[in-house]
Order: sequence, then structure tokens, then C-alpha cells
Amino acid sequence: MDDSKSYLKYTHHRKWFNKLWIAETFGYKCGPADIDIPETGMYVIRPIYNLAGMGAGATVKTLSAGDDRSVPPGYFWCEYLTGKHYSANYVRQYDRDQIMGKWKQPWKGSTCWEGTNMPINLTKFVEWNRSDYIPQVPDELNELSDVKEINVEFKGDQVIEVHLRPSPDPDYDHIIPVWASDFGKKREHMEMHGYDFIEDYDDANGYIDDARIGFLVK
Repeated sequence: MDDSKSYLKYTHHRKWFNKLWIAETFGYKCGPADIDIPETGMYVIRPIYNLAGMGAGATVKTLSAGDDRSVPPGYFWCEYLTGKHYSANYVRQYDRDQIMGKWKQPWKGSTCWEGTNMPINLTKFVEWNRSDYIPQVPDELNELSDVKEINVEFKGDQVIEVHLRPSPDPDYDHIIPVWASDFGKKREHMEMHGYDFIEDYDDANGYIDDARIGFLVK
């Protein structure tokens, strides 16, 4: 299931697709277009909604205090969060204690990967490595306990995205995205070192220029 299908399925959870709402919920410095930047610094600018995925439309820029013109309509700005980038899958536990209509500890971490990308390029990840560390799901996500499996992306322990489906990436210890621009040389080199190539084309419905054509995995 991709984000578009889960958006249609879980109509009562649609606020979790709103990335500005998530940033506000977890207390990050953020705001929509036309709201003044509070202080000069590095900010992530991205669409409030992006069901196509792949970080489409996201950029990192230095913005000056008082700037209310650099963020286009339909986008928002958020402080640049530091820390390791994790993508973690969680399954709903069935041995749960019901307290006042909510589940105590409804989520159990199943798999997690640590991603490496260019600091100012939020689309093109260099690699993903399986991680033994799985961040704890904050209590705010307990309301999603009617969803069987979720994927949460973090910077450090700070939630940046929530998906009402597991990660669509292949389940391997080492995952290297292959982009159209580096397909030939990278594939030949990595297959010589024991990696397999899995074809998996994604260009975010045409919203990224350099399409991901698959993964090298090991």
C-alpha cells in the first residue's frame, strides 16, 4: 500500500499526512507560506502534503529573520533538525491493555534502517543500513492503533513523517538506491562486490528529475 491508497483508506487519520501539522504537533519551529521566519538559520522547505513521496519538492535553505516571501503557497518551513535519519516499521500489538479507550504501548518495532543522504538534498539517499536501534514511538501516535502497521521517519528521536503503511523499500541489511544518472557504473561495480540489483522505478509521479530506478542490496 502506498500513501495515496492509505490516504483513501484511513479517512479519519488524514491529519497525519499533513507534514505541517506533524511539525506543529511535535513543537518544531515551523509555519506555512507568508508567516515570517523567526530567526536567521537553516530551514527545510517542503510541501504540506506530498503523497508521491521521495522527498519531492523538499529543499534546504538559509532564510533570514522576517522573510515571508521565500516559501511558496502550499509549502511550509521548518527548522532544520539534526541527528541520524531513521526509517522504522512498527506493528500493532495484539496483547494490549485497554485504558480509557486507548491502548497502552500499542506499537512494537519490527525493522529499522539508518539512512545517509546529502545534507541539502532530501531526495537522494546514498544508502540505508539496517539498525539495531529502533526509536520509541511517542504517545501521540497511539491514536493510530486501528492501523495494522506504520512507518515513522525520525531525525534522531524527533518524528518528521508518519506513514500508515510499512516502508516500501526492500528488506535487506544494506540498501543502496540507484539513480538514473549513475545506473551503469554503480551497478557494475557493486554487483562485482556481491550486491544484487532490484528494479524499482520511482520518480514521484514526475516530480523529481533524477528517477530512482532500483536498489543494490546485500
